[in-house]
Amino acid sequence: MTISAEHANTKSSQFTILGWLVGLAYFVWFGSIEATMLQHAILLLGGIFLSSIIIGGGVAFFFGILTRIFTGTWDGSPHGYAWGAFIAPIIAFFCVEPAATILLRLM
Repeated sequence: MTISAEHANTKSSQFTILGWLVGLAYFVWFGSIEATMLQHAILLLGGIFLSSIIIGGGVAFFFGILTRIFTGTWDGSPHGYAWGAFIAPIIAFFCVEPAATILLRLM
C-alpha cells in the first residue's frame, strides 16, 4: 500500500502535536519547567499551533526539497514525507524545554 504525500503530511502534523504534548508533560513532570497555570495554558495551546506550523511545516519543506532533488518532482516519492512523520514528533519533543525556557523568560 502506498501512502500519499498529503496523508503523510497530515500524519506528520498530528504526530508533531502529540510529540509536543508528550514533551510538555515530560518536562513539567520532572520539574524542568516551572510555570503558572496561565503560562502552562499558553505553552499548551500556543505550542500545539506553533509546533505544528513551524516544526511540521519545516520538516515537510525539508523532505519536499530532498524529494525534489532525488526524484525531480515535488510529489515523486512520499517516502521522504513519511520519514518526516516519524522525525517531526521527536524534534517537537526535544524543542519543548528550550522553547518553554525562552517563552517563560519573556513573560
